[in-house]
Amino acid sequence: MPRRSQDLPEEFSAYEQALARAMGARIRLRRNQLGLSQEQVRARLEIKQVHISRSHYSRTELGENLLRASEIIALVHALDVSCSWLLFGDESGPTRENQEA
Repeated sequence: MPRRSQDLPEEFSAYEQALARAMGARIRLRRNQLGLSQEQVRARLEIKQVHISRSHYSRTELGENLLRASEIIALVHALDVSCSWLLFGDESGPTRENQEA
């Protein structure tokens, strides 16, 4: 069975790659700000019933994986960031408190 991305236009694939790299960089940045290891973030994800392998998480931070919705939602809670910041890197900063204020 072909991967669903094989049927997409090339520019869409480039957009997905750029999005994955940017999100991965923000995840790594926030994890480092919080002083957490990748394993500690994975443990926080498991509390939300989201299980990610070590290699999948590592590739995510390297920008090689585009996350599923459940993974994004769990990361928002695990890293205490807004969805908007995680997805788009908005200027309001990383914490969810800024979104709720």
